[in-house]
Amino acid sequence: MNLTLLALQLLNGIALGVLYLLIASGLSVIFGMTDIINFGHGALYMLGAYVGLSVFNFAGSFWVALIVAPLIVGVVGGLLERTTLHRIYDRDPLYHIILTFGLALMIADAVELIWGKGPQQFSAPEILSGAMELGPIFYPRYKLFLIVAGAAVALGIWLLFEKTDFGLIVRGGAQSPDTVRIMGVNVSNYFTLVFVLASILAGVAGVLAGPFLNVSPTMGDSILIVAFITVVVGGLGSFRGSVVAALLIGLLQSLGTVFLPQLTGFTIYILMIGVLLLRPQGLLGEYEVRSESTKVTFSEIIDPVPVTDRRVLGLIAVLAVVPLGIGTFYSSFFVGLLSLMFIWAILALSLDMVMGYMGLLSFGHAAFFGIGAYVTGLTVLNVYNSFLLAAAVSIVLSAIVAYIIGVMSIRLSGVFFAMITLAFAQMFYQLALTWDVVTGGSDGLSIPSMELFGLGLVNLGNTVIFYYVSLLVAVGVYAGAVRFLDSPFGRIVTAIRESERRVSFLGYDTNTFKRRAFAISGAIGGLAGALLAAYQTFVSPSTLFWVVSGDVVIAMMFGGMGTLFGPMIGGAAFVALSEILSSYTDQWRFVLGLLLVLTIMAAPRGLVTVYQSLIERLRDRAGSGGGPTAAPEQTPARDGGEPE
Repeated sequence: MNLTLLALQLLNGIALGVLYLLIASGLSVIFGMTDIINFGHGALYMLGAYVGLSVFNFAGSFWVALIVAPLIVGVVGGLLERTTLHRIYDRDPLYHIILTFGLALMIADAVELIWGKGPQQFSAPEILSGAMELGPIFYPRYKLFLIVAGAAVALGIWLLFEKTDFGLIVRGGAQSPDTVRIMGVNVSNYFTLVFVLASILAGVAGVLAGPFLNVSPTMGDSILIVAFITVVVGGLGSFRGSVVAALLIGLLQSLGTVFLPQLTGFTIYILMIGVLLLRPQGLLGEYEVRSESTKVTFSEIIDPVPVTDRRVLGLIAVLAVVPLGIGTFYSSFFVGLLSLMFIWAILALSLDMVMGYMGLLSFGHAAFFGIGAYVTGLTVLNVYNSFLLAAAVSIVLSAIVAYIIGVMSIRLSGVFFAMITLAFAQMFYQLALTWDVVTGGSDGLSIPSMELFGLGLVNLGNTVIFYYVSLLVAVGVYAGAVRFLDSPFGRIVTAIRESERRVSFLGYDTNTFKRRAFAISGAIGGLAGALLAAYQTFVSPSTLFWVVSGDVVIAMMFGGMGTLFGPMIGGAAFVALSEILSSYTDQWRFVLGLLLVLTIMAAPRGLVTVYQSLIERLRDRAGSGGGPTAAPEQTPARDGGEPE
């Protein structure tokens, strides 16, 4: 073994680990106090890099940028928390998580608008340029500074939490916020302070990463996942655990690139999955996740609308005649866009079966979407050009993969289940990237136009034919899902969401029901992927990326989780909004993120509740006849007394 190379990689691993620690420590602090997985943290890290670059260009001093930029990011983080999250802390933690995803979209597109899309160079200060001789090796001065500066910041954070009243209150709030409230502490204000501190740490990491890595609008996406892994492996809410995990992950990545290059992209996900399965609280976890944050529940149950409902039949009838308007009212592009809306409607419904009806937070549904797309493409290319055959294979394999994931992880819940599904999805993403002999790697996989039956009679390359096929599949999936949830099996699954302990007490094996339901959800996601492959005749690893899982969650939330028809509306609306907004501005995801934030704050159950509220108001107004309000009817008096 080359000892010089080993020493270099060890130092590189420590430098990476320190950077991960600065980001993960902020995430860990936020989670420990609020039980929130902050998807906006990576965007704040990126914002810190860009603000630092601007301050550096303006003031001509890296040191000024290192002080000023994190403070600006801290102010931004505090304002975002105060105007959004601060107002919904009394709601299900799922809404907090989704809201931070919307904030991340807004920050990312705001950065692109101000600084542009291209990567920018952030030069290290002159005093830190060049290399320093360390025995037999020469090592960049800036990376050594990064290690020392990061260690100093980490020590400062530890002293803040261990030796100050602020740290005592934060640690107490992480363990039992109700107890801290009883002692007269305004925990809500400390939530804001914690977000400010975490944002400052993200800003520091961004400025320090600037000369070390390329400054680009996407720099927060990949490092956010690594930060999540760091927090989970170290222990949710444990700063000491984050220190150990960050250094461990940094060393794994650095040494892996040299000694195990084929596994470099997989090791950290395998590590997180192993920790979650064997020790969910993490290596040095100090606190348990509070029970109220471990599942999704609803105060109001909204039943799915049956397919035989006149409104559904009317909508299907209208959609059935849409192709007749091609060339007269619109082009075939519009019909093709509707087909894509059907695909996303199916995908959103598949996620709703997990989150809306099983009550599990899943952030890995892109795995089944991508598996369905890739398996369909590979079947058509290598076996037989028949969409029905390829889709059947995709459904079966997606269901098998979902069941296997369920066997390993379904006993977890809340953020633990969210993180393990995210890890599995990212592993499939890495597989698609690296197994280029089969998947085409980053170039993707080109697929020929598909035959429906494989007999040369019905080609799905025809826009109208594919439209009717996707419409038929969407209607069939919805009808099947409604029937499934109305069956004894489906009712037990829904009952598990409301009270798993009660269902277990009645003698049911709840994990068995959840595994099977998760497999069905994965099968539907795979079917959506099969349709996507036929629609675009191309598949790339981006279909499996974690951002797609986030997009599906957005679509589901827009429509209305836990209703089946709501997520289908949301999936269609997501595609329509994306197409409309992108035709007017490159920053369309900012608008999408803003709409998501407003939806979470004003109509947390989505468009479905807005529609229902409107109908109820119209009925109330019709019932009153639009005239003056009638006097309330008095209840007859009892025992000769006054009327009640």
